[in-house]
Amino acid sequence: MDADSWSARLSSASKRYQLALQSRSDMFMGFEEIDGDDDVREEFPCPFCSEYFDIGGLCCHIDDEHPTEANNG
Repeated sequence: MDADSWSARLSSASKRYQLALQSRSDMFMGFEEIDGDDDVREEFPCPFCSEYFDIGGLCCHIDDEHPTEANNG
């Protein structure tokens, strides 16, 4: 499989994930947040700038800040 195909799949999957995440967050709108350990959320480094994000934030960050690099990589 070539790089363009993988890049297109990543971008498409990222957009689907963002839409699913948005629809799930809409369901919980108005509920109080449960106090818990915020350190449990795993963070991942951006492969292009090494900033850390949770998985959803990383997908959004790459789409917004590194679209050219993602298409070339």
